[in-house]
Amino acid sequence: MGMAFSRALALVLLTGLIGCASPASDDQSVADGPEKTLSPEAQAFQEQCDDNIARLEQGLVTLENLAPPFTVDSVLNPLNDFQILLYDSASRTGLYEAVHPDADLRDVAGKCTAAYSDIGTRLSLSRPLYEAVAAVDVGSAEPDTQRFHHVTLQGFRLSGVDRDKKTREKIRALNDRITKLGQAFDKNILEDVRYIEVSPQELEGLPEDYIAGKPVGENGKVRISTRYVDTIPVYTYAHSDELRRELRQQDRSRAYPENEQILEDLLSARHELAQTLGFDTFADLVTADKMTGSAGRAQSFIDDFHDLVQPAARRDLDRLLAELKTLDPDATQVERWQAMFLEERIRREQYDVDAAKMRQYFPYRKVRDGLFDLVSHLFGVTIRPWDTDTWHPAVEAYEMYEGDKLIARFYMDMHPREGKYQHAAAFSTQVGIRDRQLPISTLVCNFAGGNNPDDVMEFSEVRTFLHEFGHLLHALFGGQQRWAALSGIATEWDFAEAPSQMLEEWMYDKATLQSFAINAEGEPIPDDLVERLDAARQFGEGLTGNLQIFYSALSLTYHNQDPATFDLMDRMLELEAHYSPMPHQDDTYFYANLGHLNGYSAIYYTYMWSKVIALDLFSEFAEQGLRNRELAQRYRKAILEPGGSKPAATLIEDFLGRPYSMAAFARSLGVSPAGAGPVE
Repeated sequence: MGMAFSRALALVLLTGLIGCASPASDDQSVADGPEKTLSPEAQAFQEQCDDNIARLEQGLVTLENLAPPFTVDSVLNPLNDFQILLYDSASRTGLYEAVHPDADLRDVAGKCTAAYSDIGTRLSLSRPLYEAVAAVDVGSAEPDTQRFHHVTLQGFRLSGVDRDKKTREKIRALNDRITKLGQAFDKNILEDVRYIEVSPQELEGLPEDYIAGKPVGENGKVRISTRYVDTIPVYTYAHSDELRRELRQQDRSRAYPENEQILEDLLSARHELAQTLGFDTFADLVTADKMTGSAGRAQSFIDDFHDLVQPAARRDLDRLLAELKTLDPDATQVERWQAMFLEERIRREQYDVDAAKMRQYFPYRKVRDGLFDLVSHLFGVTIRPWDTDTWHPAVEAYEMYEGDKLIARFYMDMHPREGKYQHAAAFSTQVGIRDRQLPISTLVCNFAGGNNPDDVMEFSEVRTFLHEFGHLLHALFGGQQRWAALSGIATEWDFAEAPSQMLEEWMYDKATLQSFAINAEGEPIPDDLVERLDAARQFGEGLTGNLQIFYSALSLTYHNQDPATFDLMDRMLELEAHYSPMPHQDDTYFYANLGHLNGYSAIYYTYMWSKVIALDLFSEFAEQGLRNRELAQRYRKAILEPGGSKPAATLIEDFLGRPYSMAAFARSLGVSPAGAGPVE
């Protein structure tokens, strides 16, 4: 699914503001409000939070009272120290808010997140600190120091630090509102897990291990949730069209109607913030420091991408409709809940690729160990268990070594449970600072395999695992900078998905797959099956790209107009009719449960923008070998390790020796790359 920087703080640290949110209260203690008896663990966490906030409050006072001469040592180094404490405090808090099993602690963490965000906002609006940073002469400094100075000043200016006091107070109040609305939006999605009850007969077509895990209740029914550990198998295998329709209707209606008004208010607050800062729309504000640079360029990319992908999407859809007609000769269109099921039938019948049978080759633990081996082979590192406390018994902890040197640590919280973040993301947990502290990140997913070592994964879940591990590697290898704001995945946000999407390509590599895709009998996935998988991979990619560009257009358009001028549902239906190849499913409200509308705001286009870059980067491996260690090391040095110390376009050109283009992506769709030149 993507990165989960501590949302509020990532933007504060990397750009100075843009969409972060904060409470306007002067008292930042999380103990405010009615007295409540907390669990001992939540009480301890609250006390630590209050202590961190007190330290940060004092640190902010110190930064605002720096005296000349203003130098790297007297200004930038103390600012860096402050950002390290702020980042680490907020990152751990954001992680616990999403995954901790103690509900009391999650509630405390939510209040802490708001408090840390407010401190970050106040930092970005501090006129005295801005003037001190602006006065620092970095002309003879190291390139990374010059880059840190540049992005810090850019962030200050985008935050509105140069506005008068009254305007800065308004900005802070708007950020308060944005944070609280965003937290409410996310919480409603997290907590609204829906269920349907069906007869056991309706499970026909689903894998035996899935059915075995669904006991029949006293009422003779089986209960199925809207968690993706349930939805993916149902959408893919269930013969019952009505089961798939009903489950998707519930899945795409989560957090509705509660989130409708919240989203309207969130869009309004963002629009007002943007206009207060001198931008026409929030989309213009949030893209100002991205690779696109403007909402107009983002929209141009969306339209160009849509034009490029249309032939492939139409080809895929025609094949789906032809397959549907074998089941229903009177069918005239493919519905959303039918697409994955029909795709699976085509892969099984026309490519002899049966996803249900493939599951046997992907026990979670073997996939995990195989991925570790791949990373170790490519990048010359060793991954070992880390003996440390965790927030839940199912959480795994590891250390990464290069030779005898410990270079990073990470956690993996990989299996579903009540109250936990329901999707997949990489959470930054501790910022890496060269010669000072190790980078620590956390992978959060919801795969089967937590209790039974024989639990197996879908092939699509293996892809998700690779994707999220790509984020993890980026954070760990890039977490060796001396400036916190440049460390880890501190690059432009619309590039940050590229390394993770590129790692997905190894799921089709025979040597990689056969190193871990081994069934209970010890048999590796057969050569001919891997070859058929590769032959089938292009099928469906056009349709996937077209759907993703619809989501991108929805995200951008909601933030690129005055929200008072449109209705959420009406605008979504207009965009769906234009960009999406399949009709809208009645009684669904996707905008209420698309969590990216909070976390990514206007820039969901990031996924497809990064996909174009990822396939261009991967073209080097496709030509020189997917197990080529020398190339992998060059990639690590050029793309991953620099973090945010160079602009993303420079990193790409350092690796490719040229600007990136759409040509590799066009070839992946089987369409002509003519006209798919450099991305402008």
